[in-house]
This record gives sequence, structure tokens and C-alpha cells, in this order.
Amino acid sequence: MKIARTFTIDYHLYQELRKKPNQSRIVESSIRRYLNADENFDIIEIPTRQLMAALHARDDVPKHLKAAITHVLFDSITSS
Repeated sequence: MKIARTFTIDYHLYQELRKKPNQSRIVESSIRRYLNADENFDIIEIPTRQLMAALHARDDVPKHLKAAITHVLFDSITSS
């Protein structure tokens, strides 16, 4: 059974959440992890584009890898 609740969240968090499909599932999953104190981090859960963006921001990543990441992240956006 599901129940609809109204909660107040940060506006910037709302802006990011509204871009995602199935917002209720995301919120429910996040709350379940918080309540279960799930500290088991599994990198497989992080989307590939988010991982690439994090690598691109690091200083210890070689330039040729950053160039490839830039191509995947930014050129795919402009070609859509």
C-alpha cells in the first residue's frame, strides 16, 4: 500500500529531482536507505555519466582520458 505525503525539501534538490523519471521511487529508495542505515556503498549504482563527470573533475586524470570523457559527455549533448 502507498500513501501520499507532503514534505518540504530544498529548492535546488527539487530542481534536480524534477528532471528525473519516477521521482517517487527515487525518494522512497533514498528514505529506505537512510532509515536502514545502509552504509554498503556499491559503485554499480552510480550512473555512468555521473562517474565520467566525477573523473573529468579530478586533477589526477590524464589529459587524453579527459578528452575522451569530454567527447562522450559534451559532444553527445550537442549532437542530440
